[in-house]
Amino acid sequence: MKCKDIQADLLDYLEGVLDEMRTIEMEEHIQECEGCRKEMNGLKQVIASLESGNDSIVVPEDFMTGVRARVSTTQKGRRTFIPNHRLRVMMGMAAALFLLVFMGTAVATNGFGSMMDWWKDSTNKQTEQVESYIEQGLGEKLNLVAESNGVKVTITNVVADDIQTLIYYEVEDRKKENKYGINFTEGLKIANQDRDWDKKDDSTFSPINSSSALYSEKDYVYKGELGALPMSAEEGTIQLELTKLEKMINQSSEGEGSEGIPGGSNEFIEGKWHFDIPVKKHPALVYAIKKEKKIEGNPVIFDKVTIAPTATILSYRYRNDNDEKNMEYLQMASIESDGTFVYPIMGSGGGGGSAAGWNSTEATFESLYFNQPKEIRVHMGPASFFVEDSARFAIDPSKELPQTFEYLGSGISIDSIKVGKPTEVVMTEELQPKRKYETLHFHFYDKDGQGSSGNRRDGYYRDKEGHTYKASENFHRLNELEQPRFFSTNHQIELSTDDRKEPFAPIGIEIEGYSITTFYDQVIEIPLD
Repeated sequence: MKCKDIQADLLDYLEGVLDEMRTIEMEEHIQECEGCRKEMNGLKQVIASLESGNDSIVVPEDFMTGVRARVSTTQKGRRTFIPNHRLRVMMGMAAALFLLVFMGTAVATNGFGSMMDWWKDSTNKQTEQVESYIEQGLGEKLNLVAESNGVKVTITNVVADDIQTLIYYEVEDRKKENKYGINFTEGLKIANQDRDWDKKDDSTFSPINSSSALYSEKDYVYKGELGALPMSAEEGTIQLELTKLEKMINQSSEGEGSEGIPGGSNEFIEGKWHFDIPVKKHPALVYAIKKEKKIEGNPVIFDKVTIAPTATILSYRYRNDNDEKNMEYLQMASIESDGTFVYPIMGSGGGGGSAAGWNSTEATFESLYFNQPKEIRVHMGPASFFVEDSARFAIDPSKELPQTFEYLGSGISIDSIKVGKPTEVVMTEELQPKRKYETLHFHFYDKDGQGSSGNRRDGYYRDKEGHTYKASENFHRLNELEQPRFFSTNHQIELSTDDRKEPFAPIGIEIEGYSITTFYDQVIEIPLD
């Protein structure tokens, strides 16, 4: 099975909608292929930070915990706030939406008057950070210029360590017609990637794995940042070749006509731009640790802390020993060192996988490199658990809709079914004051079995005190909420089959179980020897 086929089905795999045979094939490949494993973990990070619908934006509770932690200005009377400078995006298809969602949150939670104000401030801080890297000899100030078809591309700075390489660039349209940016999935090639990067035989491999937009006050000038995997050698050259650039359009959550974050238009200008970018990696500080904690009877082991100039990475693993509550994920809220707190870099994918019953992951935070900590204090965040509680409900095609049934004391209604390619289903859930579950794990089935599905959902946030807030209307207020949990109530579902010509006609829904979230106010002290 080819990696591109695996990666094409990763979303369906993570949503649990693949059939049993395909799931087994996926798991066998992912266990053996490091590239696909990293791709999956990166996608997990994005999914954990972002869920979207057509007309509303729904973000799960762990994302809100991270936002709340970053924007809080006090903690036990002593805190240095370190903003999130790098908005890491692991998948091109999610880049623009992720950027808009997170920036919209930052506007509301940091007191800026508009998205543009926040974006300018964030870019200024990132520029200051890059200048600090260069002053301390941890980065290179460059002025590499190439021009083609009336468009000038300049590589301005590069910062590299054992974790990643960050490349900063500007694109100027000399014809003064458009803004163009680098699309890291199209028109970009690293000519020396086979020689200077450790990789397995994978035709889809590219060292460039992320991209983000920076604010530019100049007309027809686009600024951006590319993230790349570290080179194999300590010093070397990145041979960057561009054959087309993407036209950028303004995207804004503040209404039509307002200036916004530029996003891709899928329109390109062709040309030839070549750069030999000198890179010198700066070593990270790596600390092997063995610290164990139990969460709901499940062991959690902290294995390693990596502190590099650009990021801090906490490596940990957990095992599901509690048959009643299967841990889906465990998030760390922050890391503290001598009164300085650093927070997760949203969208940063972590390595990991599953072996011998252990689920391994990496949490990526802002850097503690300049603090030179002797000890860190890890502040735990929320954990999500899957509780198996199966139920099966028939849908009678001969009867009118809606058709309702009850699950754990809450009403669930199939409001409409439009059979087609794909089949569209609208499902709603009752939100009672003490609803036992937050979100359901379910699938629809027809006369021949289970169909694959896509699910756009909306719902309500419920805080620690039990107050509820409609998700699509109160996203901007989430920093005010204490321990918000997301409860799904509305589903727009698409059902399809890959190998049959006839449309999927559901005759029932099967619920495997549900997810719940627990917040932890625990601190793990870890000496760094």
